[in-house]
Amino acid sequence: MRVLVLGATGYIGSAVAERLAERGHRVVALVRPKPGEARVVPGAAEVRHGDVTDPASLAAGDVDVIVHASAPTGDEAVELAALDALLAGGARLVYTSGIWVLGAGAADEESPVNPIPLVRFRAGAERRVLGAGGVVVRPGIVYGEGGGIPALLAAKAAEQGRGRYVSADGREPTWPTVHVGDLADLFAAVVERGEPGAIYHGVGEEAVPLPAIAKAAAEAAGLGGAEAEAWPVEEAAGDFGPAFAEALALGQSVSAARTRKALDWTPSRPGLVADLAGGSY
Repeated sequence: MRVLVLGATGYIGSAVAERLAERGHRVVALVRPKPGEARVVPGAAEVRHGDVTDPASLAAGDVDVIVHASAPTGDEAVELAALDALLAGGARLVYTSGIWVLGAGAADEESPVNPIPLVRFRAGAERRVLGAGGVVVRPGIVYGEGGGIPALLAAKAAEQGRGRYVSADGREPTWPTVHVGDLADLFAAVVERGEPGAIYHGVGEEAVPLPAIAKAAAEAAGLGGAEAEAWPVEEAAGDFGPAFAEALALGQSVSAARTRKALDWTPSRPGLVADLAGGSY
């Protein structure tokens, strides 16, 4: 199939573009133009210029599937205008959302959304995509290849000389997680076999304790084996901003059982704590 990938130079998008190319699809990468610089995307057969803030640049009537993995703007009006432009071409749209749209607590693919403020715009975006027969993929906290939020925790541990995890009211949250390689496998399966109007959860581990993640991040940063300590969300807001700090303190347990069964998706990479221990951060 001919697949347009938005965000093909990003953390998730680049992994997806390479996996699709490996599976024989013709990848068309949509990237933001950089004056005087030719953009090269590994695995892409073609590179186009466009931006989600410019709907006119998103015309894509010559592809079979679109994978929207661009970094979100956070502005619902901008996001919806981009989605409308992408849907107008008639290609099947695979939209990258995220587990934070579900809010705190336990959830699966059929749970109602309850988005935290940072991703409130995603609820409307999901409705728009699903209503048009597109597909929504909700990744967990993505890690692997030295990237993602866990890499941020390792960098903070190195900066502060200790492992810390953001906590609200002294709680010890759990995070649903997924290795970027397993997530790329899922996107390929969705492109090839995803059902119109379906929601798929990209979660390899349903609920990893954040203290264990923070401890492993500190060890990955070269610090000793001391236990990680709670970082009150009010204090962490000074480093991350209030909305992102709240997201980091969110406790969730998210199932991907329906996704695994529907697409025969079997995550196989090391879990997050083991990945951090592997020393790639």
